[in-house]
Amino acid sequence: MKIDVSSVKTTGRGLVRPEGVMALDDGRIYTADGRGRCTRIEKDGHTGFWGNLGGVPNGICIDEKGNCIVANIGNGQVQSLAPDGTHIVLMTHAEGKRMSSPNFPFVDSGGRLWVSNSTALPDIESALQSPVADGCLVVIINGEAKIVAEGICFANGVSVDEKEEFVYVAETMKKRILRYRINNDANLGEPEIYGPDSLGPFGFPDGIAFDEAGNLWVALPAQNAIGYINPAREFEIYLEDPEQKVLRRPANICFGGEKRKTAFIGSLDGTNVPYFAVPYPGARLIHQKI
Repeated sequence: MKIDVSSVKTTGRGLVRPEGVMALDDGRIYTADGRGRCTRIEKDGHTGFWGNLGGVPNGICIDEKGNCIVANIGNGQVQSLAPDGTHIVLMTHAEGKRMSSPNFPFVDSGGRLWVSNSTALPDIESALQSPVADGCLVVIINGEAKIVAEGICFANGVSVDEKEEFVYVAETMKKRILRYRINNDANLGEPEIYGPDSLGPFGFPDGIAFDEAGNLWVALPAQNAIGYINPAREFEIYLEDPEQKVLRRPANICFGGEKRKTAFIGSLDGTNVPYFAVPYPGARLIHQKI
């Protein structure tokens, strides 16, 4: 299944690097904004900004209380931004090690906060130009941050499957998705490649998200495309925009709208949020009740 770029619409305006994106039940969209804050886009497209986070907010998620959890790759903090604009820092270190490049957060049904840390190198660009397997995955439980997986070559998007049996991590510079079995104590099993060994010549995965049919959707900024790995672990492209008519290096995907059958796209170079219909509802996240 594949759609044409002509079917993609957009909402919001004036955004800068809206890498992370999340859909709320009331129709609003939250995004990160590269100017050290977050964005609220109303159902009518009206765009407002809030928070004073500093750095460069990257991936975001929303917790049960409606706070926006931000992986701030620009200042090395995982932050919780309240609706009133105040924020607290949830993590800078794990097990005594500086987590300098938090990339994406994911809250599961038990309130565990999974966070990818892309690289230990101080210069993120150098980690992209000369990749090293020094990324990791952290889980934060009751305020305590624990490193649960290491040796990832630029750890990026994070998701958990419907049964919460596995946690999935985009290993960007290896062009693949890894998954780890979640044990009862939140320790993880050995890494397993999920899907193809490579997602293609330009298949550097960024954000990932499940739908209710078990498809794992993948944003591919270098290919300027959105694809998915189906339950048979085959990879297919759903939307591709080589001329950048609407997509601007897509970096994340979330699901919302009626029955969660609309995909909203975060991007590295976009100034708005593209959206389009998908065949199956997105998996319900902890903040989504309908």
